[in-house]
Amino acid sequence: MIARLLREPLLQFLLLGALLFVAFDLVGGKRSASAGTVVVDEQVVAAIGERFAATWQRPPTADELQGLVEQWVRDEIAYREGLALGLDRDDTIVRRRVRQKLDVLAEESVRAAPPTDAELQAFLAAQPGRYAAPPAIAFEQVVVEVPPGAAADAALQRARARLDAGEPAAAVSASRLLPVQLPATPLDLVARRFGTGFAEALDQLPPGAWQGPVRSGYGLHLVRVAERVPGRAPTLDEVRTAVARDFEKERRDRAAEAFYRQLRSRYEVRIETGAFKAAAP
Repeated sequence: MIARLLREPLLQFLLLGALLFVAFDLVGGKRSASAGTVVVDEQVVAAIGERFAATWQRPPTADELQGLVEQWVRDEIAYREGLALGLDRDDTIVRRRVRQKLDVLAEESVRAAPPTDAELQAFLAAQPGRYAAPPAIAFEQVVVEVPPGAAADAALQRARARLDAGEPAAAVSASRLLPVQLPATPLDLVARRFGTGFAEALDQLPPGAWQGPVRSGYGLHLVRVAERVPGRAPTLDEVRTAVARDFEKERRDRAAEAFYRQLRSRYEVRIETGAFKAAAP
């Protein structure tokens, strides 16, 4: 009979509630009695109103603001009581959120004047490949249609003859989806559009005449390389925005790492023997 009662969900719920009240009395009851003041000042109300306005694009009405303040009080009380019961301990999400806020504080601890041109130039010079303009190639291409059962060589010769006779490439190409003429385009973008094999073959062709065939996922192409633009190191003015962004990020990262090292120096980290065995597959 007693075992059957203990399996009843309602009784289990009541017992759990009683245990929570006991835990509250033991862990947080005294703290709540001494820290039972929740202050709602002008700053709190203003922040609540601003969050509402940012979401709904209008200020809250008096009734809405009253309800929002009451919800804030409810959240504050629940938060305090949760801390008193230790509900924040061993919670991955809480730990991660607290660490994120600490990281922000660490990054902001080194707020400094904007970097000078000399600092940015030194940063750019230290890693030239990071911002270098890649080699590019300007070319024309036509897709050659090979009818089923026909010889590819004959179709390619006919297309080349039309091009050599001065017929526009757009009239010769069998594809209306691909651009016939491409301005100076980095080879990685050519590979993204036509395939790696196409870009590699194109990079080996001399400029000036129609050549091919060059194969891609679209079929067989005749191509004419118009110009090769070699890669080069950019000037600071050309990449200033990217360099300044990366400079600031690295400065924040260094500050966060230094902040962590300073904090870690206050602790003795002891990894128990065999601790990793529990996580091993």
